[in-house]
This record gives sequence, structure tokens and C-alpha cells, in this order.
Amino acid sequence: MKNSYYNIPLDIKGLFHEDEIERKSIHTEALTLKKTFSLQTSVDDFIELLITTHLGEYKYDSEFGFEIWDIEFENLQIEKFNTHNYPRKNLEKYLQLKLKKYEPRLKKSQVEILFVHKKTFKGKKIKYFVDITVKGILANKNADKYSRSFQFAMGPFYK
Repeated sequence: MKNSYYNIPLDIKGLFHEDEIERKSIHTEALTLKKTFSLQTSVDDFIELLITTHLGEYKYDSEFGFEIWDIEFENLQIEKFNTHNYPRKNLEKYLQLKLKKYEPRLKKSQVEILFVHKKTFKGKKIKYFVDITVKGILANKNADKYSRSFQFAMGPFYK
């Protein structure tokens, strides 16, 4: 299907005909396969999936995922991480290589990773918070610029 993009996570009910669903007793009234017609949204969803997947978690491709989940956060010194080349630059380069391999719709990707210590997010105090910014050019007719920031908690909540 040219120019049809799907949101992640996929809703599997839309893959089956209604008679198959009734015959197999699949009880999922709310599930429908949701399409998005935006390349930007589709790329956003895929990058988020790549970032939030632990390396080796996807059983069909052990290289799919991101190594950030292997960092020992209890011993992480945020200021050193954000200002020194190691390990931040290595993680940024690693994610750029993953994007080049798994997301061909994004060209000339650039990645910036910053950690924030003790941030309040949605009313909760979070010990470690990461902000990953991905920039590049979408591989469409207009070669639109792409920029998206992905933010999520990496450490435990604290009081």
C-alpha cells in the first residue's frame, strides 16, 4: 500500500474479516487497524518504538533496539554524561546508525541525548529523565525537514 502508514501499536482486528473474528471468538470491540496518512507521524511512531525497545528484546532481529537501557543509572553522573563525549556521543552515534539501518524514510539524521536529574513530570518526581532529539530530512517529494524530541523517565520515582 503506497503512502499508507500505520500507528504503533498495531490493532490486529483490522487484519481479519468480520466473519473470521466471530468464528474465532475474538472479543475485542475497540480494536481496529488505525491508519495515519502522515509520514511524519509514522516516522515518529517508529523511532519511538526503536528507542523504547531494549536491544535483543525483538526476537526476530536481535540488533533491533537501543542500548540506552543497559546504562547503570544508579552510578550515572548526569553532568559528566551531558558534557563529555563518553558515553553520550557513543549513544548518539549508535542511535544514528540504528536510524540509518531501520528507518530509510529519514535521511541525514542527527541525534542529541541529554539526561536531566530530578525532574518533575506529570506531577511525579523522577530521578532520571532523558530527552532524545532526532533531526533529519524526510525521504518524500518535498524533502521536508524532520525534528522531534522524545522524552521519557529512565529512573525510579522518588519522594
